[in-house]
Amino acid sequence: MLYLEEDESFSMTANVESPGPQRIALTGYLVKRTNNGTYIGSLLPQMFYGADGLPLTSWRQNLTTTGSQIILSRAAGGYPKVPDEEIYWRKVADSEQTTTPTPTPVAIPQKVSLEVPNWILPLILGIGAVAVIVYYVRK
Repeated sequence: MLYLEEDESFSMTANVESPGPQRIALTGYLVKRTNNGTYIGSLLPQMFYGADGLPLTSWRQNLTTTGSQIILSRAAGGYPKVPDEEIYWRKVADSEQTTTPTPTPVAIPQKVSLEVPNWILPLILGIGAVAVIVYYVRK
């Protein structure tokens, strides 16, 4: 989750391995502080410049070159600007203001092995052999 102040700069660098159309979408909020309180609005692609240096119109962009490059950026002063009317601003409580949630550890499944006594395998094979013999005798 990304929280950007209204006038904060931002850049994302990536090592592009194959050129072509890519979808790079950020999840987060733009933070606006006023005398009336703090407001947040969802990030929009129009708030960022793409790899070609032009303002984005969607999260999709065509990356034409390979190698390490800036694929998303926002200049100091909050450029490119998006009119306030295009952003859904939501007032947040003081305790909710731009606090990044702590990541929850994810349990990784472990390989489980079952201890089987040594005498079980010959028993299973013996029962299987008897079943095969009984099957062919009854035929």
